[in-house]
Amino acid sequence: MNVIEVENVWWTYKGREEPVLKNVNLRVEKGEFLGIMGPSSVGKTTLCLTFTGIIPQRVPGLFKGNVRVLGLDVKEIDVTELTRRVGVVFEDPESQFIMSTVEDELVIGLEPLNLSREEIRDRILWALDLVGLDKSFLNRSPLQLSGGEKQRVAIAAMLAKEPEILVLDEPTSDLDPLGKEEVLNVIKRIRDELDITIVVVEHESEILAELADRLVLLYDGKVVLEGSPKEFFSEVPKLISIGVYPPQITQLFYQLGRNSPPITLSEALKYEVLKLKKAVMEARPIKGVGDIIVECRNVSFSYEEDKFALKNVNLKIRLGEYIGLVGPNGSGKTTLAKIIAGLLKPSKGIVYINGKRIEEYDKLTLSSLVGYVFQNPDHQLFNQTVWDEVAFGLKLRGLSGDELESRVRRTLEIVGLQELAEEHPFFLSKGEKRRLALASILALEPKVLIVDEPTTGQDRGFSYRILSLLNDMRNRGITVIVITHSIPQLVKYADRLIVLKNGVVLADGNPREILADGSLVEEAKLTVPQVSVFMQKLGVSPIPLTVEEALNILE
Repeated sequence: MNVIEVENVWWTYKGREEPVLKNVNLRVEKGEFLGIMGPSSVGKTTLCLTFTGIIPQRVPGLFKGNVRVLGLDVKEIDVTELTRRVGVVFEDPESQFIMSTVEDELVIGLEPLNLSREEIRDRILWALDLVGLDKSFLNRSPLQLSGGEKQRVAIAAMLAKEPEILVLDEPTSDLDPLGKEEVLNVIKRIRDELDITIVVVEHESEILAELADRLVLLYDGKVVLEGSPKEFFSEVPKLISIGVYPPQITQLFYQLGRNSPPITLSEALKYEVLKLKKAVMEARPIKGVGDIIVECRNVSFSYEEDKFALKNVNLKIRLGEYIGLVGPNGSGKTTLAKIIAGLLKPSKGIVYINGKRIEEYDKLTLSSLVGYVFQNPDHQLFNQTVWDEVAFGLKLRGLSGDELESRVRRTLEIVGLQELAEEHPFFLSKGEKRRLALASILALEPKVLIVDEPTTGQDRGFSYRILSLLNDMRNRGITVIVITHSIPQLVKYADRLIVLKNGVVLADGNPREILADGSLVEEAKLTVPQVSVFMQKLGVSPIPLTVEEALNILE
């Protein structure tokens, strides 16, 4: 029995000429776990909104075709009625929170159902337990929870309504490894314990390889591939050409000539015919390293008295280094980055930029030396068009005419936003906003570029494109510091990892050595590349960090 039927659906947002969905056809069976993959901005979220009737009823635009959900036509059924039976959790749970406590957040969705007080109470406690939270969370503010806890509360609020279909739109994209693990455990439990249809939009192929019954690939507004995870991920060249990356283990075995490559680590470990070459993985040489550009001496910082976010940090960073600043949420990564950029003043200690104390610089000069891209792009976007946003900092520094036009155009092309030059930043997707924020700083060509979580919400293809772009800047002598949880993508380029936890630098050095240290990885909750875990289990040391490195070891 199909609970979702999409037939010949076209959708164009008001004010846009190009349709986002183009003749989409899709069926979802009752009880199925469907994964939807595809590059950023191809219509995945738009398609999910048709399952609730929000599109076409509540969003202006042109709709053609038919969508039936639980036998109901989404053009005719009241959205309120449909959303009682279809729960949607978006990638940013804060966008769904409207109440001051977790309890009220769960209750508000149940009140229209005319349930007794006792049943409401029972459903709330049941839903919290299902997502791994206890009743001590009921009186807490949703906005004061960790990222993983926020996402679990958002899922609990939907589950409490006992929907027949649960749609999760990139539920792990904004989370650190610990939060991601928490949410994945919830999704597994929902799949195993509830008779519910689940649709998940996700960029992480390793997740869907473990969980999904079936996968579909959305590209250019169309479904261009579908099948079981095994069938789907076996199409390695096609997926990578589109910007969707199969699990690393699948890429590795495909390159080794396996026509039906494994898609999970456990499946790969069953192969007994692999031979190891004699190979030594050398530390990646640091490219173009020059003089010390940033130095932190005994730097500490506290937001509240006697509660230190950073504790006695000592670092030397040179021109031309590509550094990953990693560690769990709340470890002090962003605080340290803001101190280096001059956005925060250390409570104790001294910061030097290019040999000069940071407080000796005026703001305009310092921001030309050290560029900072915020994790939340809304914190730095304020102009009326994409073009104006990139041009603003350049105009402030005296650029005009052809030089200004050329620099803005070139920067927009680098981040893939040239077609949206006249668009208002407010109407961009979250991923597009991140790219615009990066572009506004890239245009200034600083000596040190700090980028806070640049890959969050981006597909794997664009994540690699951004990290590669930053690598190009490093090759031109710019120091690049990336705050990220996306270590498997970062280690293709970074030559140094600085690991923080609870405001303390736990480790600082070569990525290969740091990721091979199991106790450090566990303590700091670092994500080790799947291919590195596999090779380590085969007894390979030092571990490779990429599929390409592993291929050099395996026959």
